[in-house]
Amino acid sequence: MDTDDRHRVCETARVRGELTVQELWLRYLALGGNHDEFDIDGYLQGVLPLDTLEQDILAVAVNERLSEIYRAARVPVAGAPPDSSANEPLPGLIEELLGRPRSSPGATRKPD
Repeated sequence: MDTDDRHRVCETARVRGELTVQELWLRYLALGGNHDEFDIDGYLQGVLPLDTLEQDILAVAVNERLSEIYRAARVPVAGAPPDSSANEPLPGLIEELLGRPRSSPGATRKPD
């Protein structure tokens, strides 16, 4: 993928994942990202560059959110073990940092 287009793909995925820039930034920080929220917003808008490692960390943060959303939409397979995603600490931690009540497993978030 052309690095000039990577910020557009990341921004599109952020919107699809129903994340605010602040929520994405918190996820990015939790994964070891080094830039502030304004840098991330600038990158998503295509006006500020990020090095490849920071772009990759941001991509992982967005991909984790997309996985959370679309995991809930999967059709269960008969005999499959129960979904253990309710035990994942990151979504609850992010909600707590944003001052929101923790959402129950399977609940969908309403857009702001």
